[in-house]
Amino acid sequence: MWSAFYMTGVLASLVASVYYSIHARRRGIHPLESRMLLGKMNVSLGILVSLFGINQFTFDSLDTIRIVVGLIMLIVGAMNLFLGTRNYFRYRTAWQAELKKGV
Repeated sequence: MWSAFYMTGVLASLVASVYYSIHARRRGIHPLESRMLLGKMNVSLGILVSLFGINQFTFDSLDTIRIVVGLIMLIVGAMNLFLGTRNYFRYRTAWQAELKKGV
């Protein structure tokens, strides 16, 4: 069960990261919209790194190095998830305000 959830999560977050990265860097896009998409990319990368960290704890032999690497990946993934969410909502609000101002 864990294997199916893990592989689905890894593939979905990897595809989402690549998708948002490509679309954020295309020409003719508004800078605030681009930063909003980069925030979504950071959220999906945070999920990916967190899943890698959680996967370290599923192995039978847990040694000190595996635990430390797993904890570091969890911390980095959680920070990326938090900061990406914060940036997404910040730039989405600014972009919507600019759209209302322009209309």
